[in-house]
Formats: sequence, C-alpha cells, structure tokens
Amino acid sequence: MHLCLCWWAKLRMIVDEIETNVEALCVNHPISYKTHIGGGYYVSITSGFNCIDIHKFYIPYGQTDPKMTRHGIALRLGEWAEIKNIISTINDKFPTLGTALLCFYGEDHQDPLVALQCRECYSFMN
Repeated sequence: MHLCLCWWAKLRMIVDEIETNVEALCVNHPISYKTHIGGGYYVSITSGFNCIDIHKFYIPYGQTDPKMTRHGIALRLGEWAEIKNIISTINDKFPTLGTALLCFYGEDHQDPLVALQCRECYSFMN
C-alpha cells in the first residue's frame, strides 16, 4: 500500500473519532462509519466486523458509488489499540510523519475551485 504523508496526518487527526466508533462497536451499538483519508483510501468500521478497515476505493465506470478494492488492511481491534498507542512514538521517531500536514495544497483550499482539483481530497471527482 502506497502511503502519502497527508493520509497519515488525516489518520492522526481522526484517532478519537475512530476510537469512539470502536467503543460503540464493542458494546454492540450499530455502527456504519466511513471517512476519507485521501487518495481514494477510506477508514471504515461496520457492525458485525470486529476490525478497522483501511482500504482503497474506486468508482466503476458508469456508477456513482465507490467500491472497495483489495488494496488495504483490516486491523483487528487489538492491533488498532497497539497502533493507536504508538502513534506518538512513530511521530517522534519519523519527524517527516510527525510534521505531515493534511494536504499538499494547504492554503489553496480556500478557493473551492482549486480545492476540487486536489486528487488527495477529491480523488473521485477528477
């Protein structure tokens, strides 16, 4: 799986959101969580599956709904807990990851037309 720095930045940003959904999953609340982290990759959590999916999606020709590809990983809840606990260590050991920003375009996203050109943020619109 190709990793873009802005994807790591987005993952760091949504750790609490993911954790809230994992906690709800553990007490059998219905969960259907999916959020884009960039470049066609999504993090998802779904009731009935005790894992956190990080997979690439695509839109088949002539359709409008993204479909999951085989490119990605499904983390068991224990594996997610380990990763969550070492995020700060990873950021410290690899400063490039620790200082990664959400997107390469940064301030240019103030202009909606420029933001829509960003393949990281709007990978299915280009």
